[in-house]
Amino acid sequence: MKYIVIISLAVFLAACGSPAANNSTANNTTSNAAPSPSVVPEFQAKAETVTIDTPDGVKLVGSFYKSQGPNAPALLLMHQWTANRHTYDEFAERMNQNGYAVLSFDGRGFGESNKKADGTEVKVDLDKGIDPKLLLADANAAVEFLSKQQNVDANKIGIIGASYGSSVAIMYAADHPNIAAVVLLSPGVNYFDNLPTIPAIKNYGTRPILLVAAKDDKDSAEAVEKLMEDSENPNAEATVYPDGGHGTAIFARKDPDNKAAHPLTDLMQKFLDKALKVRP
Repeated sequence: MKYIVIISLAVFLAACGSPAANNSTANNTTSNAAPSPSVVPEFQAKAETVTIDTPDGVKLVGSFYKSQGPNAPALLLMHQWTANRHTYDEFAERMNQNGYAVLSFDGRGFGESNKKADGTEVKVDLDKGIDPKLLLADANAAVEFLSKQQNVDANKIGIIGASYGSSVAIMYAADHPNIAAVVLLSPGVNYFDNLPTIPAIKNYGTRPILLVAAKDDKDSAEAVEKLMEDSENPNAEATVYPDGGHGTAIFARKDPDNKAAHPLTDLMQKFLDKALKVRP
């Protein structure tokens, strides 16, 4: 079990690479001259808009990034309350460029996931939340969609959730051992008094899990500490930044010693690469 409180971080990822330009001059008089080498462009992440049907007829709208090669690990991204899937766009593109299939989706009642198959509107009580059974059924529909995609290794699926999405992530993963890893951004102990995460993290077992919060989000920082204490998981890791806000807002946090770095994205990729790419 590893718990890290960030005081000052100087971590960076620098990756660059582009095909070398062909500077040789073609000799039109030489009939057996070797052809110029092809210039292969760098892979560019491109999202496909998809629709996923839930058991009760809601049309969940998502962004799916296809994997580049076979047997790829895959990520399911679930946003925080009142947000939408696009809060993950930059992260999804980066992970897709690094070999992952990625699916983000708008939770029911948010973003474009606001209609049922019969055309009726999906309404959400912003104060009371959503029935957990519906949220878990939505997560299951998304996991099933992701696991059936070409080139996806169904045994290497990780779930990332922010705020209430983190509660759904750990509650779902606890009951589905096929989920190989989980990342919880700004988790709570019991959001809306109907999303209890302590029993879930206990049932999750020893699979890899990363919990992240910021100290200026006091409730989530305390929740990370509490969940780590109760998990008793040797493969649980936690990082609490001194600032950064709530949920996916932490992606925007910069390292004061290296403005070009992306601390949260770097942290998550390192964790996920170890948990999913190295997994047999």
